[in-house]
Amino acid sequence: MFRVLGVKVFADGIPLSKTSWMHEEYVGGGCGSLCVGGETDERRVEEVTEMIRRGHIEGYQVGVHVTGDRAIDTVAAALIAAQRDHPRPDPRHYLIHGDFISRETLDRLAEAGIGVNMNPTIKWTIADLEPEFVGTERAAYEFPYRSAVDSGVRLMSSSDAPVTMPSWRQGLSTMILRESKASRAVSGPDQTISLEQALRTYTIDAAWQDFAEDWKGSIEVGKVADLTVIEGDLLTVDPHDIPAMAVLRTVVGGTAVYERAQQ
Repeated sequence: MFRVLGVKVFADGIPLSKTSWMHEEYVGGGCGSLCVGGETDERRVEEVTEMIRRGHIEGYQVGVHVTGDRAIDTVAAALIAAQRDHPRPDPRHYLIHGDFISRETLDRLAEAGIGVNMNPTIKWTIADLEPEFVGTERAAYEFPYRSAVDSGVRLMSSSDAPVTMPSWRQGLSTMILRESKASRAVSGPDQTISLEQALRTYTIDAAWQDFAEDWKGSIEVGKVADLTVIEGDLLTVDPHDIPAMAVLRTVVGGTAVYERAQQ
C-alpha cells in the first residue's frame, strides 16, 4: 500500500500569491521566480536543473511542483536534458500541477515520455479568482486538459489534498464542464475533455505514474480489485450531477471497506 518511488522538487510557487514564474507579468506587475536558492534567475535555473539532474542520475523518479509557464519550460528542459545526457530505462518523471503549460511544451514532454499531473478540483475552486491575478485569457487556459490530451502526453489527475478535498467525482465534472465553484461560469470551454478521457487520468494513467499499470488502474482479471460502486450511470448522467452521485460501496484489494447503509 505504500512505496517510495522518487523525489519531489519544488520549482516555483502558485499563481494566487504571484510566485509562479511566468513569461508575462501578472496583473499589477511582477513575474514571480523560481523558489530555489540563487541570487539571479540564471543562478536559480542552474540550481533547479542540477537538482533534477541529480535525482535522475541517482535512479529516482522525479516529480516537480511547477505552475508558471516560464518555470515549466525550465523544468521540461532540465528533465529532457537529464534523460538525454544520462540515459536510463523508463524513469517516468512528471510535472506536478503544470497550470500554464504550453502546447509546445506538452508536445516535447509527450515525445520524451514525461507525464503531467493536473488538478481539476483546484481549477474548480479558484477559477473565479484567477483573472484578478493573470488576466482573463490566461485564467481560462489554466490546467489545459484538452491541449494535454491532444498532445498525447501521459496525463494524470489528483486533488492536491488537503488543498482541495479528494473528490474524484467533482474532478470528473470539472474536466468535462470547466465550471467554477462560486459562479458556475465556464472557464476555458475549449479545454474540456470527455468522460472517458477524464476517467483515464484517475485510473490507468495514474497507475502508470506509480509504475503499477500491470496490476491496478483498470478492471481486468488478474488486477487488484480497487474500485468504487456509485448509484447511477456515469455514461448517461448529466455531468453537473456527477459530484452528487452516491457511493454505494468501496472495495480495496477485493475487500469491501465501505457499504452505504440501507435506507
